[in-house]
Amino acid sequence: MMLFGVAMLNEVRKGLRFAWSERLQILIELPMFAAFVLLLGPLLGQGGQIAAGRIAWRLDSETTSVMVVWFVPFVFFYMQVVKMFWRLLGEIQAGTIEQVFLSPLPSWLVVAAGRVAAAFVETVFVAAATYGIVSVFVPLRIGWTAGALLPLAMGMLAAIGVSLIIAGATLVWKRIQLVNDAAMVVVMLFSASALPLIDVPTWWARISHFLPLTDAVGGLYKTLLAHEPITTWGTGGLVPLTATSVAYFTAGIAVFALGQRAAKRRGTLGIY
Repeated sequence: MMLFGVAMLNEVRKGLRFAWSERLQILIELPMFAAFVLLLGPLLGQGGQIAAGRIAWRLDSETTSVMVVWFVPFVFFYMQVVKMFWRLLGEIQAGTIEQVFLSPLPSWLVVAAGRVAAAFVETVFVAAATYGIVSVFVPLRIGWTAGALLPLAMGMLAAIGVSLIIAGATLVWKRIQLVNDAAMVVVMLFSASALPLIDVPTWWARISHFLPLTDAVGGLYKTLLAHEPITTWGTGGLVPLTATSVAYFTAGIAVFALGQRAAKRRGTLGIY
C-alpha cells in the first residue's frame, strides 16, 4: 500500500511540475478566455436580431453568467484532454514514457492521476481569474449550491475518460493532433446546446446526450442558475449524466489498455 501511495504522489507531483512549467502560457491564455466570454456573451440569444442586422451589443448579467457556467467545465475538459495529449507526447519524444509502465499502479491510473491533479489546479486558477476579469465588466449572478457537485464530478469523470482514449490512440499513432482538435470543437459545439439561450434542431439535442460534456453543463445550469434539482431524464438529468460519464470513463480505460498493448507488441512504445 505504501508503494502505491508513493507512486501516486510522484505522478501528481510530476503533473503539477508540468503545469508550473507552463505558467507563462496559462497567463497569456487568461485574457483570451475572458475576452471569449465577454465578446460571445452579447451575441447569444440574438440570432433573429443578427440576421436582421439589428444587433444590440450589451453586456447582460444573466447571459454572461450562463456563459461562465458553460465555459468553466469546458476549460477543465480542454486542459485535461489537450494537455494529456501534449504531455504524453512529450514523454514519448523524451524517451521517458517507459517509466509509466514501471509503476506498481495500473498504467491507466498512473497516466490519469497526475494530469487530473494538474488540470484541476490549473482550472481552479483559470476559472477564478476568468471570473474575476469578467466580473469587472459585468456583474455575475451565480449562486453556489451543493447540488452542483454531482454534474461537476461527472464532467470530470467524462473528461478523464476522453483523455485516456486520446492517450491510448497517442501511444499507437502519435501524430493525432488534428483528431484531438476536432474532438474539442465537437464537444464545445454540442455542449453549448445545453444552454437555454441556444436553439438547436431536435436531432442535435438528441445526439448531444452521447457526447461527454453536454449533460454536465445542463446539470450545472439547473443547479447554479435555474435553481432547480437535477431530474431523472432530460438535459442534465441523472440517467444520461451518469450513464454517459461512466461509459466514457470505462471506454477510456479499455482504449488505453488496447493502445499500450498494441504499442508494446509493435515495439513502438517510445518511438516517435
